[in-house]
Amino acid sequence: MRKAFTLIELLVVIAIIAILAAILFPVFAQAKTAAKMTTGTSNLKQIALGLQMYSQEYDDLAVYDYGTSYTRADTWVGDIYPYVKNRSIFFDPLKGEPRGDDFKDPFYPEYAYKWQWITHYSINVDGYSRLFGGTGCTAINYATESNRPLGSISDPANRLAVTAIRYANLPFAWMRFYSTDASWPIMDRYATGWSWNQLIWDARKEYTSGRFIGAYADGHAGKFGREKFVSRFSDNPSQSEARSYAQWCTAMDRNDRWSFWGKPWTNE
Repeated sequence: MRKAFTLIELLVVIAIIAILAAILFPVFAQAKTAAKMTTGTSNLKQIALGLQMYSQEYDDLAVYDYGTSYTRADTWVGDIYPYVKNRSIFFDPLKGEPRGDDFKDPFYPEYAYKWQWITHYSINVDGYSRLFGGTGCTAINYATESNRPLGSISDPANRLAVTAIRYANLPFAWMRFYSTDASWPIMDRYATGWSWNQLIWDARKEYTSGRFIGAYADGHAGKFGREKFVSRFSDNPSQSEARSYAQWCTAMDRNDRWSFWGKPWTNE
């Protein structure tokens, strides 16, 4: 007569299965995230090519980032859509694509946006899309502006054009960022509402590897990390690389950060 498993044997087997599951589930989750991150990089590659095709038809000028009305589709997303013909590539697979066409902002309920305004991939306003006036970091003239000529960018392979962002805890984001803000985030906090400074840095909630994905002015897509940002800390301010705007300007001179983010006052 065959002997049945004892209760202790069953408990040992269950314990082994539980241990294996605890080991393997995080690995599966990381693999799934890595696969979605690869898809996101592919999306950005298509966006980068769309930006290139747009500029080829418009005298080598970068696409203008903003639109005329939240109810219209004429942001940079709408302008390059005819070249890519795929709405899904403008939304990060790690967060999913919001359904529908009109979206209300819970932080500002009086506003509703077309999807071309709230994509997960955001364009670099002052380092890629537009050129502003001024003579230096502490003397930027935002009243003077024009579309940036792409041929004048001295290192296009290192100039960030578009990247994944996060708008607080919302399922959608915002289609543009200012590099002068986004390069100087509070690194030990997440935004609970709107923040120009946190848009890119808070995407680390999705990118647990600590690497961010971006499209560049030369048409390629790739990853970048913490070294591109100027650190600022809320809980331990003494650890900050810059605690004032003047200090931020000095910090941007280090590690070729201007080449990555772009100088708003020069077309280089």
